[in-house]
Amino acid sequence: MPGSKVAGVTAVTLSTGAVACGVCCVLPFALPATVLASTGTLLAWFVSMHLWVTVLAILSFAGAWGWIAWQSRRTRRRPAASTLVMMAGSTALLAVAVLWPLIEKPLIRVLQV
Repeated sequence: MPGSKVAGVTAVTLSTGAVACGVCCVLPFALPATVLASTGTLLAWFVSMHLWVTVLAILSFAGAWGWIAWQSRRTRRRPAASTLVMMAGSTALLAVAVLWPLIEKPLIRVLQV
């Protein structure tokens, strides 16, 4: 029957449109909540990895400074200022990472109001 075919196509088209509109309207509200919920899990996972990631960072940091020293000695030139600035920033961040177990509790007390 030609009428039932048109009705079926119309129903499928309208239901697809309703699903698409629902996704477009609901997704902006549901996605941030989902992302925030999974972020907590990821952060907890990263906290458990703090020790070995810090050790890996120290090794790569020492390797980077060693590479810079070796290149400077080999070429008899000073490293670029931008290299020294980036490495100074990296030194500061690594110091915070290494000292984090000592910094964390006092920092939380200060930030609690």
